[in-house]
Amino acid sequence: MAEKAGFFSEQGRGRWTWEGNELVDARGDVIAAVRSDVIILGSERLLIESTPGPLQFRARATTGDGAIFTLSQAGMTVGTLTANCDGRDYLLKRTSLWRKERAIIGSDGVTATVRPLISGKVEVYDGPHTASMPAIDAVFLTWGCVLVDSPVRRPRV
Repeated sequence: MAEKAGFFSEQGRGRWTWEGNELVDARGDVIAAVRSDVIILGSERLLIESTPGPLQFRARATTGDGAIFTLSQAGMTVGTLTANCDGRDYLLKRTSLWRKERAIIGSDGVTATVRPLISGKVEVYDGPHTASMPAIDAVFLTWGCVLVDSPVRRPRV
């Protein structure tokens, strides 16, 4: 789990995209997938539970070795979400009142930007501090953004 996101490529800025229940990189390679409420990232599995209720959004995931990841709204709206990924804290803030785009902010600053599209796809762009975020955090947090912000409901496979 110590592996850092360094998301994209050595050549510079890049992009991941949630297409349905699969997270793919710019080359189209599958990075992670969600199957029956389990996030699969390489050999790692995260059992995810979420409550997208009308009053409060919450998501929680647990790894096989007991690490806990949480994501919940910070106030009356989902404009700001707070997260804790096995002891690492993040804020996920909307960048505008008019868009669902979010900045994921870690202890070092912005680590990624998540942008839902009308098509249902959700794009993830690296930020200036991407290297400080473990890949498992990036996958969990971006999937949480899919759950709360995507205009298309995700089918359960």
